[in-house]
Amino acid sequence: MDLQILASVLQESGCDIDATIKSLNELHITEKAKTTGKLPRDNHKPSAVDGTADWVELVIGEMMTATSVDDARARAAKVLQWFQKSIGASFEKENMVLKRAVFVLLQRQKEHEGRSRELKHLKELVAQQQEQLRALEVNNYGLNLHLKQALQCDSNIVPATSFNPDVF
Repeated sequence: MDLQILASVLQESGCDIDATIKSLNELHITEKAKTTGKLPRDNHKPSAVDGTADWVELVIGEMMTATSVDDARARAAKVLQWFQKSIGASFEKENMVLKRAVFVLLQRQKEHEGRSRELKHLKELVAQQQEQLRALEVNNYGLNLHLKQALQCDSNIVPATSFNPDVF
């Protein structure tokens, strides 16, 4: 390969070694196709094609390296298959994320329902305890009244003599 070609490809790629190697490989394949008359079928799938611009560049690159109309059709079909697989893979990823989100939401809903049942049970217990407290307060009030009445009756019965208060 000519040194000028190497220098120009390196300069076009902005001194990026990976891009330079890729460009040189494409150039080598193109030159080989020109000499043999047909392009070898590369079965590699582009791995880093994410955005619209990347897909456009891939289509343009494939069409530019096509040697005939039939070759261009085959390359276009191959690019469309890659695009379909890429879209399918992204849908699968999104589907997995959504499934995980649904699973997490179901877990949270179960936890929330469990906490709601527990809260309802605790509210019922609080209501029962408050009712028992009121009943005990009423009983205590009644017992206090009976005690006061009993003490008043005892003080009326006991004569006011000089009893030792420590004895009684």
